[in-house]
Amino acid sequence: MKYEREGLLLPKQTEVPEDQHLYESFRAAHIDGQETYKDLTLKADKKAHVLASWHDGENASLVADHLDEAALETRLNSLTSWKRELLTKQDIDPDIKQAYRWRVNEDIASIYMLKASAAGDMRNFRRWNEFIYGAPDEDIYRGALDWVANDADVILAKPDQPAAVIAAAEKVAALLKPERGYRELLAPEEDTFKEVREDHLRATGYYALLLAGTDIPREGKITNEIGDPALAHIVKHNLQSDYAIVDATSSTWGVTHSKEAVERPKAYNMPWQRFVGLGPGHEIGSHLLERVNGARGPVALAEDGLDRYELGNEGRAVSREQVPYETFDEFGKLVRWRDILRRDIAIGYAHGVGENQPKPSSDVYEFMNAIDMMYQAKLTPDDSELTKQKAQAKTDALLTRVLKGTDGTGGAYLKDKVYLEGHVACWLTANLEGPQVISEGDLGKFDINNPRHIALLQKKGLLPVSE
Repeated sequence: MKYEREGLLLPKQTEVPEDQHLYESFRAAHIDGQETYKDLTLKADKKAHVLASWHDGENASLVADHLDEAALETRLNSLTSWKRELLTKQDIDPDIKQAYRWRVNEDIASIYMLKASAAGDMRNFRRWNEFIYGAPDEDIYRGALDWVANDADVILAKPDQPAAVIAAAEKVAALLKPERGYRELLAPEEDTFKEVREDHLRATGYYALLLAGTDIPREGKITNEIGDPALAHIVKHNLQSDYAIVDATSSTWGVTHSKEAVERPKAYNMPWQRFVGLGPGHEIGSHLLERVNGARGPVALAEDGLDRYELGNEGRAVSREQVPYETFDEFGKLVRWRDILRRDIAIGYAHGVGENQPKPSSDVYEFMNAIDMMYQAKLTPDDSELTKQKAQAKTDALLTRVLKGTDGTGGAYLKDKVYLEGHVACWLTANLEGPQVISEGDLGKFDINNPRHIALLQKKGLLPVSE
């Protein structure tokens, strides 16, 4: 059977996926399972202690000692028992069986990673981290350093700027000079960007279908009063989903499937391109749409996700933030792009890339704060105290995110490198396979860059077979 989309959505199928019962038992085996990144998140009192330590130039432990180790063991036993039963089954399509084996191995590894963090066992935390996400890509890491260093070079090429700005840029240039790579590796080819943009913005393309029935003005700023009704319409009518629009606990946007919720800041105020790309394009039209279509397709597991799908999942979603802009260079000037770079840099610096050794959290803080000081000094050059406060807040937010789970003596939580690495991978795939491949990823939670995923979904009729 060949599966064809009607607009954004696959039609509801009359045939039950061959793995439906297996999928239901797989889901049931996840006792009280939540998203790993949320399991690792620090409690408020510990977070305050960590930040105070960093501000004093000291190391701080971010281990997840708040987790109940007995509960983790129960979750682990449930998944390992389910895996043992899976391996004994003889009546399952071997390709489907292998897909579930890879996925449950990832989920088991996530619990081992949580247990390692709770116990302060950094050797195994690093081991399972790399098993799931892979080691940081050295070329991409050095390309990100080069991008930031080039921003410092641009500042230093104009010596008539305020002394605080020049001093901050000189510090960054000196820090990054020995480690710079090639920032050109990070940008999509102009022709490929143009083709994907045209495919998404054409009259019957992705954004036309996603935004159908909404009236989002292109002039002025989009606030909650304007944006929330549009988000609700897209979720309910265009994606035929019951997910609620709720307040996020921070300034970030996200989709939390365990709560069936699209989370957006309590208050937002942004231009059309930024709003459309981030809310509808990234979160709803990528992450939620993948889940809706996964539930309608031939492989039930694609609702929850094939193993290690996040590289393609986040890479595609980031590309959709970019194409509302006329060029990638225009997007590349945004704080959002800088934040994606900063995540990758902080992770690579802390974890160790190439011959570089892992760095203690106090060193990572000093390194990243120098970068944040440079960018903030450009905005508030005449107020040194405000510059320090705002840069400190940026570094605080970044490192409590990417160093969580570690004991502060070295290493990082590798998940957030998928944004930049996925961005690079998805643009390369679009360059090779054509612009349509970005939207093909809407058919379920899988990685458009993963040959194993593609082969399975082609065999099951979800994806077209290359000629």
